[in-house]
Amino acid sequence: MFDIKKPPEEKIGAAIEAEFEGLVAELESDLVDYRRRSRIKEKARVALEEAEAEARRVHLERVALKKRFWEAYYGNDEATLSKIETEHRSLRRATRRAEKSLRRARENFGRADFDEAAEGAALKKKAYAAAEKADLRIGALEEAVEELLAEKWRNIKELSAALRDEGEGPRFSGTDEEETDHRETDHRRSA
Repeated sequence: MFDIKKPPEEKIGAAIEAEFEGLVAELESDLVDYRRRSRIKEKARVALEEAEAEARRVHLERVALKKRFWEAYYGNDEATLSKIETEHRSLRRATRRAEKSLRRARENFGRADFDEAAEGAALKKKAYAAAEKADLRIGALEEAVEELLAEKWRNIKELSAALRDEGEGPRFSGTDEEETDHRETDHRRSA
């Protein structure tokens, strides 16, 4: 509704923002993506370690159960043998679940894994290149603004000097002043 003009500082700021908007957005996107992938990799690594620990625990239980089985078998302990048989079925199911969980964890880690050192080096190289590009562009913009301001300053100085010179120039003669006053009076009467 109201056409409020922006001050020159805001216009210049908006132009500079627009100039670097793409570069800033790309760098931010790369940083967010790298951090996201690192978090996913870390979660997958933790899940893999947990699955490996569970598989080791189940394996140790299985070894202990076999040892108890052979002790009961050679000791002719029928009650312990029947108890071991029940535990063996349960332990077999737990072993299958642990192996399946370990397989999934390895697959997930394989998908999430990436060479952080290589990716980090590539991002660092890209960051240095972006900083150099920004430095060059900012230097060019500074030079252009300085030249523009210097040119405007010279133009204003020249125009103000010309205007001062005109103001100091020849004065109207008395008849010219009377004629001007007469026209202004006629103009006021008609209005």
